[in-house]
Amino acid sequence: MKKLNANIMKFKIYLDYAKYPFLINPVQYFKLKYGVKLSFMDILKNMNISNVRTRVRERVLGAIKGKIPDALRISDDEEIISYYISIVVLSVVSDKWLTRRYAIFEAERIRKHLANEDNATLSMIANRLGVFLDNIESKPLKVPYFIGKDKVFTVEFSFKVHVKDYLKSLRLHSDPSWKLVNQLVSDGYVYLTKEKAVRYLVEIIADTIEKQVKPLGKDEVPNVIRSLLDSLEAEINEIRKKHVHYALYASMKERFEELRSLGIVVSEAFPPCIKLLYQDVVEGKHISHHARFALATFLLNIGLDVNAVVNIFRKTPDFNETIARYQVEHLAGLRGSRKKYKPYNCNTMKTLGLCVEECNVKNPLVKYYKEVLRLKKA
Repeated sequence: MKKLNANIMKFKIYLDYAKYPFLINPVQYFKLKYGVKLSFMDILKNMNISNVRTRVRERVLGAIKGKIPDALRISDDEEIISYYISIVVLSVVSDKWLTRRYAIFEAERIRKHLANEDNATLSMIANRLGVFLDNIESKPLKVPYFIGKDKVFTVEFSFKVHVKDYLKSLRLHSDPSWKLVNQLVSDGYVYLTKEKAVRYLVEIIADTIEKQVKPLGKDEVPNVIRSLLDSLEAEINEIRKKHVHYALYASMKERFEELRSLGIVVSEAFPPCIKLLYQDVVEGKHISHHARFALATFLLNIGLDVNAVVNIFRKTPDFNETIARYQVEHLAGLRGSRKKYKPYNCNTMKTLGLCVEECNVKNPLVKYYKEVLRLKKA
């Protein structure tokens, strides 16, 4: 693939815009590559429109199905144009669920390209997205995590990002391991390993792609796109019928994620089983190990941090802060296997004698999602 160059500071960085089409619009791309300024329609006239149509279908329908495949047997020019026609299609369809899903899966597809880039290129891409991701690989922050025989093993933090830019990746912060209190922070900067820097960029890219989709009337698009749009709309509707239950759940979950990322907890929406456990703990009653697991994992999954959860258990008769904190951190995925635990499902809650009312859901979290939405509408 031919690469185009851009400058950052004194270094020349080469970006493959076929991998990162969201960074440049087609008119800019063709002017930079061929030295001529063409209108969008002139660009389309020089395309293999059949290849472009196929690729747009792969992108848009792939988003609904859960995976956007990589391009095969298609030129860089066609790949970039297909991306922007996909954005036009989404703008006309104007479905928030589909737009967000497209943005997420397009960004996920791009993740592997980011992982193979050098640090300077990652910084360049971040800069183009309006965030300052500083490459400090020449003087990385090294933190020891294990001392073996005559050897100290360290984790290398080769990037730092300003706190205000770090907080732009809202969706990540619903995961306790990404919350600001759990990061290495110094002088207003959050330090990241390369792996975490890539994950951070994926979220910023998803938000960028989502923002590129803006409401558009069908009569505002060229005929060549309109014909593709007509056939795609029918396919989108057909596939959405098969995914309607998941679509409703995803939409509900995304709205809940927004509340969770902002640290908003709606105690009035707690399901009956959790309300009872919560009340027992607040009143200083002794509850079983399984009951503690159910309550702690529920609270962690709706957005409370480790400190908040530990404080809730403070009134229990056998409270030991060191042990409680270790256990909650383990459930939050900050210790041990680094696996974040989910609450027991409703069948397990019934088996353990913790279910107090039939809610007709599979997990207490689902009941909470529904109640949050009901209360928001009220």
